Formats: sequence, C-alpha cells, structure tokens
Amino acid sequence: MQTIQFDIDDNHVDTFLRLTEILEDGMIKNLKIVNHDSMNDELHHYTKTTQFQKDKEILQQRFSDIESGKTICIPLSDGLSDLDTFIDNIS
Repeated sequence: MQTIQFDIDDNHVDTFLRLTEILEDGMIKNLKIVNHDSMNDELHHYTKTTQFQKDKEILQQRFSDIESGKTICIPLSDGLSDLDTFIDNIS
C-alpha cells in the first residue's frame, strides 16, 4: 500500500473530494482531511508548555546517550521480536 499526501487550497477541497468519488470502490483505504492551521496552532501552544520542555530534555538526553554509547539503539523489528518472545513466555 502507498500513501500519497496532497496539500489542497481550501477552495478546491470539494472539487478534489468529487474526483475521489469516481474511483473504484476500495481504491482509497483511508481519507483524512487535516486543517494545517489548527495543527499549527496546537503545535505552537504545545511548544510553550512546561511539558514540551520536559519532553525536549528527555529526547535530547536519549540522543546524547545513544551517541555516547551509553544506550544502544536497536532496530524496531528486533525490539518487536523480543516483545513477541516475552509475551509468548509469560502466556
């Protein structure tokens, strides 16, 4: 499955949605309309919170730990495999 993202001017959204109606049933698995202005407002608000500062410090520390070798960064597939094994062992 592929994901395609479009940025469409507000005055053309209805036209775009009409175009999607002529496609075969099942061609589009998920259609999500996001108002970027509201997302930007939420993001801007979040960056002003103390929670953002805490999250930023934690993330910076984790990157520093990975770069210094204090923490090992493993591939997601390895971590999921380990989690599956753990769940199988406790079941």
